[in-house]
Amino acid sequence: MIVKSRIEGLQDWLFIEDIPDTCLPNSPLNEKKTVIERHPIHMANYQLSTGGLFILYSEMSFKGPVRIHTEVQGETVTSQFVFYRHQDNRKIKTSFHGRGRHNVRYIPSFVEDYELQSGAEYDYFLVVLSKDFYFRLIAPESVLHEDFVQKINKGQYTSFAHDDMFVTHEMLKVISELKDNKRTGELRRIHTESKISELLVYQLEQLNDSFIEEREPLASDDVVKLLKARAILDERYAQAPTQKTLAEEIGMSESKLRQSFKDYFSITIYDYLTRVRMEKARSLLLDEGKSIAEVANATGYNHQQNFSAAFKKYFGIAPSDIR
Repeated sequence: MIVKSRIEGLQDWLFIEDIPDTCLPNSPLNEKKTVIERHPIHMANYQLSTGGLFILYSEMSFKGPVRIHTEVQGETVTSQFVFYRHQDNRKIKTSFHGRGRHNVRYIPSFVEDYELQSGAEYDYFLVVLSKDFYFRLIAPESVLHEDFVQKINKGQYTSFAHDDMFVTHEMLKVISELKDNKRTGELRRIHTESKISELLVYQLEQLNDSFIEEREPLASDDVVKLLKARAILDERYAQAPTQKTLAEEIGMSESKLRQSFKDYFSITIYDYLTRVRMEKARSLLLDEGKSIAEVANATGYNHQQNFSAAFKKYFGIAPSDIR
């Protein structure tokens, strides 16, 4: 399969990769990083590729509208995540801080041009799998994707869900683990494949749940209140209000806030607050060199031991080992 993309007006391709369709278990992962700083474009790309697999993580912002041309040649299954946030509406710098959408698609080759607007920051995460690689992860006869496989066998474009789904907390963690993986060689390849499998599990799980239960859409006034609740947690994570106080501040009952927050953001209030605190803690440890005691206090933990336990549970590593 061939995967390539370019920005309209720039001569060079952002990337152009000719990747074998066959999944080779012992083939190495090839890594590339590129940065573009050319008005009106800021873009930082990180990519991994091996037999049957291409991964792209891109951070983008534009001071004017930009058109991007993308081509994929060959039958592929793509897992695509798009996150965005308005540049003037950020409270803290957190990876993937914004409401993201995702889907999985079978694409028998395509050419696409799309326009990205100015005034927003985009995080784009893409996994492109050959059919061979995809069916090695999930068997063709699996009941989990029967309809999807039927369309693949007919060579018809199809997707897991008719409408893109909201990204969950679990998916965010997997993407961060893929992006921040420090392993090398065979261990890195094994880790990468396992995380792609995990990501597909969460996507399939969410798809199956959506078939079982569909709730009424939230009223626009309730959405505004939920966005306000999230902004409060983003800004006051160190001394976060109780759920009862938060509900009073936004003018919603506590029970409705808990349920609506989970429905709209695909994460509980408790887990969201934990995510904000942990991402901030990691930034303070790595980027600012703060001590563990300082970070614990800055992120709302009265005892360093409680902070260390929460950090290890979230990241799988103690804060003392992250430096």
